[in-house]
Amino acid sequence: MNLQQQVISTGFKITCTDCGSMAIKVVDPAHASGDTIIECRRCNAVRGTVADLHTLARRGRDLFEF
Repeated sequence: MNLQQQVISTGFKITCTDCGSMAIKVVDPAHASGDTIIECRRCNAVRGTVADLHTLARRGRDLFEF
């Protein structure tokens, strides 16, 4: 039985460190480049970039259960 968890380090913050929200907003997600900033929907704090979110999505399979 493997009790070690894989640690994924990306620049994207899943939960906003300023207000605790999980909601995000991107100005034009269909045409966003990798360096487009993703902000918190509640307080507008910077949460990371589209590239950071893509990295998290590719590596985070089966690590997060909601």
